[in-house]
Amino acid sequence: MTAYIVCEGNRDVQLLQHALPPDLLSNVEIVAAGGLSAVKSLARSLIVRRQSPVVLVMDADVIAPEQVEERIKETEEIVGSVAANTPVKVILAVPQIETIFFQDVFLLSRLLGYQPSQDMLSLAVYQPRQVLTQLIAQSKKNQSQSQLIEQLEHEDLETLHKAPIIREIIQFLQSVQETVDAL
Repeated sequence: MTAYIVCEGNRDVQLLQHALPPDLLSNVEIVAAGGLSAVKSLARSLIVRRQSPVVLVMDADVIAPEQVEERIKETEEIVGSVAANTPVKVILAVPQIETIFFQDVFLLSRLLGYQPSQDMLSLAVYQPRQVLTQLIAQSKKNQSQSQLIEQLEHEDLETLHKAPIIREIIQFLQSVQETVDAL
């Protein structure tokens, strides 16, 4: 049974393909929906037409816990209304998926080829996508987020697996796989 990870854009797909354990991805398709509302729509379609497990990975675009919870609940209601017994998980990257790069400053510094300033790291808590773009523009090692992702090495994956969003995706995919194996 194929499970789906539905995310907003192509960079998200590329990041998740590199950050998630390869053994978990053998029966998983990662799909870029093309924006927040498209994620919900595509997830609903996959659930109805294919009755396959779906994990939605979206940017929260907020950091206030009550707003994050509200967005999760709203999305779960929209998607869950068609799910019946199909496993569905809504995961929000707070505030954006690029937060993953800021989980380990040593790793980020190695990928960039220099140590980001404390001011930039502090700003990244609120605007990780914009800060990462600025940091990459100053890098002599990588000129795009795609190049940064391609530089990830096997050892880096353990660090990325500690990021909350990646841990949640892994846990969901493992639980789906365990359910399939039990049948």
